[in-house]
Amino acid sequence: MSKNPRSDQKGFTLIELLVVVAVLGIVTGIAVVKYLDALDKAKQRATMADMRSVSRALESYIVDNHIAPNDSGGVASLEAMLIPYQITVVPVRDHWGNTYEYSSNNFDDYTLQSFGKDGADGADISFATRMDFNLDIVIANGVFRSAPE
Repeated sequence: MSKNPRSDQKGFTLIELLVVVAVLGIVTGIAVVKYLDALDKAKQRATMADMRSVSRALESYIVDNHIAPNDSGGVASLEAMLIPYQITVVPVRDHWGNTYEYSSNNFDDYTLQSFGKDGADGADISFATRMDFNLDIVIANGVFRSAPE
C-alpha cells in the first residue's frame, strides 16, 4: 500500500495564508486611522495651548496699555508687540501650519482664531464635533468661544 505523498507534507494552505494576510491588513488599516486621529488631536491640543499663551500675553498687554493691539497687520504684527509679555517666541502659525487670524475692535476686545486642519474659515468646533479637525477654534478676550472641550 503506497502512501499519498501529499499527506506527508506539512505547511499552510493558500486559503489559510490569505485569511492571515486579510486579518493583518484590517488590523493595520485600523491602527493607521487611529494613529492619524491621535496625531491630529495632539496638533489640536498644541494649537489650543499656543492660543491660550498668546491670549495671556494679549491680556497683559491690554492691562498695561488699556487697549488691544491693532489688527491691521494680523498675527505677524503682534509678534513684535507681545515679545515683552511672552516667555518664548510668539507663535504665528497653528500646528497644522496655517496662520492664526487675529482681529480687534481697537479697544479691549480681541479674537484669535485657528481655521483648523483645512486652513479654511468655516464652522466653529464644539464638544460634539471635537473629532472634526477641520473646524475652527476661537478664543476671544481670554476665553475659548469654540473649542473641543
